[in-house]
Amino acid sequence: MYFKRSFFLCISLCFLSNFLLGQIHTKKGGKVSWHVPPEVMELEKSTRRPSLQSGYRIQIFLGSLEEAKRFRQQYILNHPNAMIYISQNIPDYVLRYGNFLSKNEARVSLKEIRKEIPSAIIVDDMVEPPRIDLKD
Repeated sequence: MYFKRSFFLCISLCFLSNFLLGQIHTKKGGKVSWHVPPEVMELEKSTRRPSLQSGYRIQIFLGSLEEAKRFRQQYILNHPNAMIYISQNIPDYVLRYGNFLSKNEARVSLKEIRKEIPSAIIVDDMVEPPRIDLKD
């Protein structure tokens, strides 16, 4: 009886160790690809909302709504790729530039913007994270 248990235990340990060692040594890299129908991708993109996170923007204007709209239009004409956000800061409206995750990033842009708008300042704000372009 003792011999049978020992033999069974020994055989079980051999198989178990071979299985575990085989798992460790046979791992190979692989590639997973998703095939999503275009209709599903379009639906997902149309319902996606950007998540916001803590960051910084550069405040470039403070004034009435009409003045803010005019200033924004003019600024975008001169800087077509600028991300300008308008929000209410009762009783006025503010225009804020950019989506910066660190204050150092904002400082670099602030130096350039102050050449044109000396009163620009860095403010804490909820910003959009960087966009990832998925072309593959």
